Amino acid sequence: MTVPLPIHEWPSELLEIGPEQDRSIVLRAPVVIGSAKFMLTAMRVDPIGLGPDYRAEIPHAVYDEYELTQLLEIVFELLDLSEPSILQLGSGRYVMWMTPSGRL
Repeated sequence: MTVPLPIHEWPSELLEIGPEQDRSIVLRAPVVIGSAKFMLTAMRVDPIGLGPDYRAEIPHAVYDEYELTQLLEIVFELLDLSEPSILQLGSGRYVMWMTPSGRL
């Protein structure tokens, strides 16, 4: 048996929201399913270590305020992602997740 999914609005593109020197490390877009609002987030990852895919030519301090390693650890723990699916996009390989959002 299946349950019909309410009408949904899925993004056709993701907005780059990472630090100015590497905007594409974090991507986001709003998603609406029925009357529920969500935020789709993607982080560019190193597929071997499953950590953030920091650009070698950019000083690590640029990423510090974003706390990407900690964010990824929390997401993996909350969602029990020991072996996450990795999606290849134009700017790299990404892990994606969706969370509830009260705003768009």
